[in-house]
Amino acid sequence: MRAFRLEREIIVRPINGMQLSEGYIWEDEPQHYSGRLPGIEPSVGDTVDEVLKQLDRKVKAYYGDDVIVELCTRVVA
Repeated sequence: MRAFRLEREIIVRPINGMQLSEGYIWEDEPQHYSGRLPGIEPSVGDTVDEVLKQLDRKVKAYYGDDVIVELCTRVVA
């Protein structure tokens, strides 16, 4: 039986636009998180917010400043 892990889905889209990409932030071990988007270097950090901020900077550098990084939550078995 697999343990439940909390994954947070990341959606990248331009302002008033359609989705460009999606990825995830997940807990690797207690108090350590990893985040990944296709075509973007993975990020790691001690908090979800830290990883999200790193990914946001990388996404804006890749797509431009007019993108939105949205965070959704779901539990994956």
